[in-house]
Formats: sequence, C-alpha cells, structure tokens
Amino acid sequence: MGDDFGQEKEAAHWNALIKSTLNLPHEVKDRARIEIDRLSQLSSASAEFGATKRYLDWLLNIPWGKSSPEDVNIADAERILSTGYFGPAKHKEQILERLSVRKLLGGKEQSPTLCLVGAPGTGKASLAKAVASALGRKFVRISVGGMGDVEDIKGSPRTYLGAHPGKIMRVLREAGTCDVLVLLEDIDYFNLENDSSVNMALLEVVDPRHNSRFLDRYIGVPIDLSKVVFVCSVRSYEEIPEQFVPRIEIMELPGYIEREKIIIGKQYIIPNMLERHGLSKSNFKVTDKILSKIIANYTQEAGLLGFCQQIEKICRKIALEKAEKKNTRWTISEKTIESYLGTPVFIPEKAESLPEIGIAAGLAWTGSGGELMFIEGLKMKGDGQIITTGSLGEVMRESIQAAHSFVRSKADVLGIDFSDFNEFDIHIHFPSGAIPKDGPSAGITVSLVIASVMSERPIRNDIAMTGEVTLRGKVLAVGGVKEKMSAAYRAGIYSVCLPKENEKDLKELPAEIISKMKFYYVERVDELFDLCLCEFKPSTFTLEKVFAQEIEKAKKRIPAQKKKKKRKSRVTASRSSVKE
Repeated sequence: MGDDFGQEKEAAHWNALIKSTLNLPHEVKDRARIEIDRLSQLSSASAEFGATKRYLDWLLNIPWGKSSPEDVNIADAERILSTGYFGPAKHKEQILERLSVRKLLGGKEQSPTLCLVGAPGTGKASLAKAVASALGRKFVRISVGGMGDVEDIKGSPRTYLGAHPGKIMRVLREAGTCDVLVLLEDIDYFNLENDSSVNMALLEVVDPRHNSRFLDRYIGVPIDLSKVVFVCSVRSYEEIPEQFVPRIEIMELPGYIEREKIIIGKQYIIPNMLERHGLSKSNFKVTDKILSKIIANYTQEAGLLGFCQQIEKICRKIALEKAEKKNTRWTISEKTIESYLGTPVFIPEKAESLPEIGIAAGLAWTGSGGELMFIEGLKMKGDGQIITTGSLGEVMRESIQAAHSFVRSKADVLGIDFSDFNEFDIHIHFPSGAIPKDGPSAGITVSLVIASVMSERPIRNDIAMTGEVTLRGKVLAVGGVKEKMSAAYRAGIYSVCLPKENEKDLKELPAEIISKMKFYYVERVDELFDLCLCEFKPSTFTLEKVFAQEIEKAKKRIPAQKKKKKRKSRVTASRSSVKE
C-alpha cells in the first residue's frame, strides 16, 4: 500500500553502524543485535521505542577499545614537563619514573593512582596537563564535587524512569577515545555524607586492579578502563576519603614562595594575560619590585589565583585606555600601582627596630604560605596563672603549657626567683586575633617569650625562629620550612633559628635566600636562650650545683663521723682496761 515502516529503517541503520564500527567487542555486538530486534518489533509511538533507541545510541557511540599506541620519549617528556609546569625537581623526577615504567610495560601500569595535594593555585591542573602532553593524550577535567550517589558514577539501571549513564561513560563518549588522561578534581567536596558505597564506586573506577572490567549500570556491558590514566587532586591530605588512602600515591605540591611567583608571573601569567586582553609585550612593562609589591600587598595565598586576578585587573584597565587611544605604552610603578589596584589590602609584618622584653618573631605555615608571627608576653601581679589570647587551637594551648613548665624548671639557670611564678600571672598573646591559629611549631618561641618576661631580659629583634618543645626541653622538627624561611626573608630578618633535624629541608630553598641568610640549628631550648636573650649569662648557682655541693659535704662528713666512732671505741676500750 506504499506505507513507510520506520522501525525497519531504524533497524537497518543500527545494523549498518555495527558493521562499520571497528574494534567492537562481541559482547557489545550481541547486546546491540538483541536490542535492534526488539526495536524492529516496537511501535515508533511507544515510549519503549524511544528508550531503546537512546540506549543503542549510547551503546554504539562509546569508543570501545579505541586508543593509539603509546610510545613515550623520556627526553621529550622531561622537556614538556619543564615547559608546562614550574615546580620542585623531585616532582618531575617522580613523574618521569612513572612514565618510564609505562614505557617498559608497553603502556600498562599497576602503580597506585597519583593524587596531587596542594592549595588552590599551586599547579595541580598544570602538572596533570603537562603529563597528558608528555603521554600524547587528551586531557579531561572532571569535578566530582557535590556527587553523593552511586548513580552519578556508575549510572542508573535502564528499568528506572529517566535512566542515564554515569559520568565516566559520558566523558569517554565526549573524548572519543579510551586512552585519555582524566583529572578528578574536588575530591574534598566529594560524598560529603561519607557514604562508603559511593567512595568504593569511585575507587572501582580509578583503581587499576579493578577497572579492567568496569560495569556501568545503564550500559550493562563491561568496559576496559585500564588504558585511562586517572589523576586525583585535593586541597589537603586530611580531606582524602579513608578508602582511597591505601590505593593512591600522594604528591604534595607546596605553596610558591615570592621569588617563584615572580618567575612564574613573568614567564607564564603575564604573557598569557596580555594575549587574552589583546595587548602586546611592548604595551606593558613591570619590574620585579612591583610584582613583589603586588604579591605582598594585594594577595595572601600559597598559590597563584589571586596573583592572576590582580594582573588581569591591570590588563583590563590598560585595554580600556588602549581602546580609547589614550596611550601606547604603560609602565607600572610604585606611584601608579594604586590607580590600577586600589589601596593595599594586606600590610605585611616587618621586623621590630629594637630588642624588647616579651616579644619574639615566630614563623608559621598557613594556607596562604609562610607568615611572620609575632608572639607577645607580659607579666603582672597575680597568682601564677597563664592567660592566652589570639584565637588559639587546642594544640597550641598545650604547647604553651609545656613551654611554661620547662621555663619554670629552668628558673635557676635564668636567674628567676621561684616565688615569681606564684606571684605573677603571664599573658601570652598572638596578634591578628581574628585569624584562627593552631599547630605544633611555636613552642620554642613561646618558651623564649616566657623566659624573657620572667627574667626581664630583651629578645633580639633580628632573628626569627620555629620549632616545637618537649617537657624535657628538646626541640622537635617542624614542616613548611621553605615557606617559613621565605617569610623571614621577605620581612627583612636574615637570621633564623630552627630545629637541627630540619637542616636537610634547606636544600629546597633558592640559592639567593641561602646566600643571604644565616641559620642556627638547636637541639635544646637552653641553646636558644643563649642565642636570643640579650645580656644572658647562665647563673652559676644552679640547682644541680647545689646538689653537687651537698653531696660533697656529705662525703666529707662520713669519714669524720667514722673517725669519731673509732676514737669513741678506743676510749671506751681503754677505760674498761683501766677498771680491770
């Protein structure tokens, strides 16, 4: 009768697509043919016809087994990593080691999944993108933040209303290949309700031991994800889900120091910003001194996001003036910087001009990098209490208690009257009270402040310090040494006291900082008193010497008592002989 049967045309279309698609697994072909037979028997007006057609579209457009042979040239990979990522050499070496293993195994890898840990703007995405370029693969970024259901990862069964594939299948279809490099971002915002089944679903995706036959609930046919390179990123180690910790390899990206930010700004950020705003290098001139001022006065971060935003503000204002043809060349100077960026937002800490009693320069690590942190102390009439202010955490309060107990035990060495600890209160204050502070790195600084106020000796103003103290007076190692040394250097303090165990960490510092700074390594707090307290001479009348003198006197008394006893015995013997 001339009727057009649409079902038969659809079936013929899908059968032709099966024949033309290369590397299609037998499991996929069998499932597709079953669905095509069903499709040919359904009415085009039924809801199941549309659902089956949509399923076939997904099933046959996933890049099953589509990949390119991997041939990594280590020398080229090293060059690409150096060009695309500015960071510690040890990280690039670690990446090259993993690439070498893949090369020897023919593109296969059973190593734990790489997890990049660092504050925003520290180069996690740049490093992952450089690795993708070194492997010659497509780079895909997926934000898993906000995902809290297994269906988001593994899809929902076809029997459900509104069924859909998971995020991984959607990414592979968009990429058109099965050998992409996928950066899983915002792991710290993933599964906020901490449902273990959701964590395990994502782990099934990234773990090379399980992802060779990954099953999406919607697709219903296993797919090999072993050729996909997964890289995770997170802000801090504590925010990694506990199920991931044994299955991942941590690579911690530290914050950039000021000198590194200036280099990155000149080599990467400024050229990119000029290109994005239609400007040329001849239009824009800025010195290292101005870049340093932008970093110190307008940003307070470990990464480079805020720095990029400030450079972008300058470029927009220059673009406006250029569009209005007001000028052809712009030089950013100390006089004009505020016209582009406004009043400085942050005022960095500076070293004190003179030694004072009860104030010491400590060094702290924060999410924005290293900071100079002054600690103040004061004694006043009271009953021996310790008062602490400055929005302190529990760890720091305990550190203050330990420092106070140690100084009290060393009162005789410091020339402090023991009764002063019962007659005076000590107030320890950390300025910038609105900023929460916690961590084990201020113990020796607090010990020095307490010793200063109780002995009434000033503390050197040209030295900064970091380290934790035990009750026995031992100085423990701390972290974030690179950032802390940079903070001292930026504040104009070129002498730093740090734990002996941290001497090895100075290898990461730039040669410029090492050449200008002087480092003192201490193992006990007693050495710090001798180094930092002005006019300090350890008291010769110590408790140990009192004990030693008493012991010597006791030793002298014993022979004298023995002689007296011998004399008495002789006298009594002679008297008894006379009586006889």
